[in-house]
Amino acid sequence: MNKNISKSFKRSVTAAAVAMSLGVAMPAMANDGAITGTSVNQAGNVLANVTVTIKNLTTGLTRTVQSDSQGNYRFPLLPSGNYSLEAKKDGFTVLQEKSLRVGPAGSTTVDLTLEAGDIERITVTGAAVSAIDVSSSESQLIVDVEYLNKVPISRDVTSVAMLAPGTIKGDSDFGNFASFGGSSVGENTYYVNGINTTNFRNGLGGSELPFEMYKSFEVKTGGYSAEFGRSTGGVVNAVTKSGTNEFKFGVSAYFEPGSMREESPDVFRTDQADIDASGTEYYQVNNKDNRGKTNINVWASGALIEDKLFFFGLVNQENRDSDYANSSAIYDREANDTLYALKLDWYITDDHILEFTGWDNTSELESTKNLYNPDTDTTGEWYGDYILERGGKTWGLKYTGILTDDLTVSAQYSINEASYSNLNMGSNPLGDKPAIYERFSGREFGAFGLFTPSVQNDKRTAYRFDVDWYVHDDHTLRFGIDYEEMEATEDTQRAGGVAYRYEGCDTDLLDMGQLDCSTVRQEFYINQGDFETKSAAFYIEDTWQVTEDIVARIGLRNESFENYNKAGDKFVDVQDQWAPRVGLSWDINGDGESKVFANYGRYFLPVATNTNVRLAGDELYTRQFFAVESIDANFIPQLGEALTGVTTYGDGTLKNTAETVNADLDPMYQDEFILGYQRLLGDSWSFGIKATYRDLGSSLEDIAIDAGFDAMLDGGCTLCSGFHYYVLTNPGEDVTITTDPDGDGPLANQAYTITADQLGYPAAERSYGSVDVTFDRAWEDDWMFGFTYTWAHSWGNNEGFVRSDNDQNDSGLTTNFDQPGLTDGASGNLPNDRRHSFKINGAYQVIENLTVGANFNWTEGRPLNSFGFHPTDAFASLYQAASFVKDGQLVQRGSEGRTANTWQLDLSASYDYYWDDSKITFRADVFNVTNNDKATQMNEVNERYAGWDAELGGYDGGPNPTYGLPTDFQTPRYFRFSVNAEF
Repeated sequence: MNKNISKSFKRSVTAAAVAMSLGVAMPAMANDGAITGTSVNQAGNVLANVTVTIKNLTTGLTRTVQSDSQGNYRFPLLPSGNYSLEAKKDGFTVLQEKSLRVGPAGSTTVDLTLEAGDIERITVTGAAVSAIDVSSSESQLIVDVEYLNKVPISRDVTSVAMLAPGTIKGDSDFGNFASFGGSSVGENTYYVNGINTTNFRNGLGGSELPFEMYKSFEVKTGGYSAEFGRSTGGVVNAVTKSGTNEFKFGVSAYFEPGSMREESPDVFRTDQADIDASGTEYYQVNNKDNRGKTNINVWASGALIEDKLFFFGLVNQENRDSDYANSSAIYDREANDTLYALKLDWYITDDHILEFTGWDNTSELESTKNLYNPDTDTTGEWYGDYILERGGKTWGLKYTGILTDDLTVSAQYSINEASYSNLNMGSNPLGDKPAIYERFSGREFGAFGLFTPSVQNDKRTAYRFDVDWYVHDDHTLRFGIDYEEMEATEDTQRAGGVAYRYEGCDTDLLDMGQLDCSTVRQEFYINQGDFETKSAAFYIEDTWQVTEDIVARIGLRNESFENYNKAGDKFVDVQDQWAPRVGLSWDINGDGESKVFANYGRYFLPVATNTNVRLAGDELYTRQFFAVESIDANFIPQLGEALTGVTTYGDGTLKNTAETVNADLDPMYQDEFILGYQRLLGDSWSFGIKATYRDLGSSLEDIAIDAGFDAMLDGGCTLCSGFHYYVLTNPGEDVTITTDPDGDGPLANQAYTITADQLGYPAAERSYGSVDVTFDRAWEDDWMFGFTYTWAHSWGNNEGFVRSDNDQNDSGLTTNFDQPGLTDGASGNLPNDRRHSFKINGAYQVIENLTVGANFNWTEGRPLNSFGFHPTDAFASLYQAASFVKDGQLVQRGSEGRTANTWQLDLSASYDYYWDDSKITFRADVFNVTNNDKATQMNEVNERYAGWDAELGGYDGGPNPTYGLPTDFQTPRYFRFSVNAEF
């Protein structure tokens, strides 16, 4: 084995900086790093029994190993930081490296070349740090705080994820989330120090913490190893800061003044009849947006016991104003939240470490809602007050142990709590008064606050155990278990228990706050209960050094998912889902400067707990239209003749689990193929190209089986109404359930199999292909630069967990497959199909202590649709404008062009002022410098409710005058000013 290294240490360290700061793929879990390498003499011959010692320069952690018979040595499970290294062997010079950086993930390779001679002589250029981790086939970006301090970026996890190739911004109606590799924004997982904080109801995001807490981020966009699961999108793991022997403290303040924030354009109705019906010419009111933020942090870190027990603690105070208005109401919203966080590290010995991570990020956004007339810019009567509760308490305990030179273990226990409650103010948080509004104007009556208040509290308890076993010179096994129990409490209903939607009203009286209407829709919705979900997995993975220059990673993960209904009965029991992961990496020239890598993996997604709440409870959800006889002083109608039958989405009964879930259910999974090449270009530059293909193998959705069941029994399904019978299944497959189709008992408790042909649904399809090209320059000689171009195509009939084109975050229960007619025309370019995108960022030190940064993003627009009432399928028409229809005719998904292409430039400038051993940084960031205001979302509803079609037996639609009007825009220009003092 020839490991003759001739490159200088300076070049090696610089190249390693390229790899670390610009995202060379590295395998990782939580915040553990490693140092590995091989020891040889100047002739390239293996040196065994070399004594290698490393020491953490800030905590004093010291470990010593000896190289084996092949010259290999390894230090696994290292806390990230700067280390010194010393290598000794009798008859050879002592080799020292004074500062080696170990990242929060993966392995830093340090090959040692020892010279024969005087053992008193010390050399500092005998080690070579590998520029690229040629053992890894993962696609991953590692971003540390030093990088984030140089470029302008919003202080949230999604903005960090957006730096990675292959990520795009999801629709803003879901919040601020990213789509990875064509997946929906609800298919990612989020960790903090290995603690899973993902919203397990619908997959939308995880815990957000102050950036002062973070040390680095791992953004995994594909090819991740068998230890990771429960994601068909991406993985983001944030690593927090820890204390050291040196006591430090700091104060920082960030200001985003609302007075310096621009406004998005207002949008006006274009149809006079629509203006008359709505009572205003405004469609979108943006001139009342007032969003400002003040964020203050106080932190301290140090050693409670030198070299043994370290702490990092932080208190954050954040004040937020987020006022806004629509065409009928104005909202005054304010939050004043305090966050507490603590990180403890106990070095029991140098080989045994215990870590505690905990925080409380409970948040309350208080809102007041009033009547608003945008035409006259006047605020009217009070509508109600409400509170949006978010966040909660999270803590985790982790043990890391080096049992022998070849065997290491880690174990973690954590609890993550979060609230997603939306509560009306008053004696009853679910509303004292019914939700009452007029359809076309949106005018509300009765001061009910929120239309659908809810109590939603979640708790995840997680256990994890991992083992690394250095079996042989060429084989390292990693295996472990990963188990989670998730509990969700739900109490959601229409405010006051019922909602009334009026139409056919006298517009003159409406303008005076009175109701005289001909028709009303009465709606009941209530869902309550406690629900439980369990996910378990075990995995094993072998990292195999096939040859000197080829490394294979062969892994297998076994997933199991269990979901329980309101009564505590298991209704989803998916066991033994095998997920192979195979990766190959080839160090082309054997010098660590270029590699070809390939990866295949299968990834499973658990059944969202939202499915428990919606499908496995006793949800009552009905609608019916009535004529109005009279309206009392509280705006409640005296109901007249029923104009339609009852449309039942949920009948309020808790069904047997065998009735609601296909007995042959498969979980949602995706296969992924990656082929890539990466190379260093000189000391500072790197180039990469990567191709990715993803294919959705199976998807979970609720489907209505009534029509198929009725056909199978030749009209014998007396309970089938088109909406009554929903079953959780894999669309396009046969369905087997045990039920009583005629409701009278004799046919009860029998298994019925309805074929895919009888049901009439296509299989769920989603494919994604992309090519990423990157050029990066690490920070050297006072500047850095990064460039990414991505060509991508996402197509099929199912976006995934959530649905962007109708803003539905009902994970696993979207309207995609609710009726066969809803799938007509559903195949095409999916919402996350952004064919071309460019990302450019960089920084430059103008003079000493003054640095400027830039961040640029250009993205092609997303496909647009036309939604209307299905012209031939009665049951599909009852979903109103949910079919791919334009002007009464069926059309294809994405047939209406695209939204405008968008670009945004952000700039920053920071100045460091040093005073003794202290540093004060003054900084200004401006986002969307040119205040671009392209529309990012449009109203895609081409038809609106026109009445009952007796011939069809369903609803009929007519032209929607607001079709094609913008509903959202690029984030307008805003400024952030900050000062950060560290002592």
